[in-house]
Amino acid sequence: MDLRSKALSELRSLVELGPRFHGTSGISAATDFLRGRLTALGLDVEGHQVRTDGWDPGATALVEVTDPIVRQLTCWPMLWSGASTGQIRATLRPHGVQGLWADSMKWHKFAAVVDGTVVAYLHARDGGPAAPQPLPIGSDESVPHLAIGRIDGLQISEWLADGHEVSVRLSAECAHGGQAVSENLTVTIPGRTDTGGVLVCGHYDTFWNTPGAYDNGSGTIALLLLAEQWMQQPPARPVTITFFTAEEWHLAGSRSMVAAASDEDLDRLDYVINLDGLGRGDFLEVFIGPEAFEETVVDRVRAFAGSTRERLEIISRFPPTYGTDHAAFYAAGVPSMHFTFNDLHRLHQPDDLPNDGIAANIAWTVPLVQELVETLERPSRTPARGISLPF
Repeated sequence: MDLRSKALSELRSLVELGPRFHGTSGISAATDFLRGRLTALGLDVEGHQVRTDGWDPGATALVEVTDPIVRQLTCWPMLWSGASTGQIRATLRPHGVQGLWADSMKWHKFAAVVDGTVVAYLHARDGGPAAPQPLPIGSDESVPHLAIGRIDGLQISEWLADGHEVSVRLSAECAHGGQAVSENLTVTIPGRTDTGGVLVCGHYDTFWNTPGAYDNGSGTIALLLLAEQWMQQPPARPVTITFFTAEEWHLAGSRSMVAAASDEDLDRLDYVINLDGLGRGDFLEVFIGPEAFEETVVDRVRAFAGSTRERLEIISRFPPTYGTDHAAFYAAGVPSMHFTFNDLHRLHQPDDLPNDGIAANIAWTVPLVQELVETLERPSRTPARGISLPF
């Protein structure tokens, strides 16, 4: 079976397990799936528990506009949202901009008001359909926070700008309590030399509402295929592969790994390669730091694409985004890179299902990562002055 076909087959097997939300039976089933695949390759798998405060999204959420027209909006609770007491009838007013993932995303925000008191918030996505995200630290978790889509947010803004009163009926059944537990899974593959080392990683958890083929079943399967390739032909240097859990919970899995690591552990890493979101299409985004390292890596990626995929569009963004697992390492001073084929209309959606476009990009990314690990030398480090994770 060729790499593309194998990627699609394995992705389907993973996605058939259902949503992989931290602290649920779905993530436990995925943990067992990955452990079984890795053990079958002859690898010893280390599991490390990641514990967070528990949260449950509840069975249903509702946002219905009742004036100036009647329309029910697609909505999802934001992670750590509070619950409503039954259904709330309120009016909306503009409430500025909502920064998410340390302002990596900026959404319009509306306050739902009853008798002058804010009783809930609506968060209108900057592009695409409604999609849940984790609330930033400091949010009022005692009230509902509900995500809606960009078009619905634009319509609400237009009504308010025209002087209409916008009335809504809303509810959320979220619940805080207990603990959510799942595991980071790590394997180590010896290199042809024992000098240095690279961490290659990605998260395997999802939000509760999605089977997560693109985000991030794609990166998960790429890691499995890399493990298989390196077991057949060892890499130039030792490689640690980590499947992170709880990425959607403000990087709880990768932050716990960094917190447990000593300065010596981190210094042994030459760099980190993170794979998150290998969706459809021919547009590759790379996020790399430090800046001098960015230049080197982008040159290598462009050279690889030139010989394998001439139509690929590549854009590099510096500094690296806070929104995925390389960020915890970059904040600790470890040179890091993140690769994604963004497929934002499938992000945190029930229809994020396997397709051949995802499989094609997994199959292309695997040899790219092998090439980088084989040829990319340890970069100079720059002090992590002022870099910190804002959550």
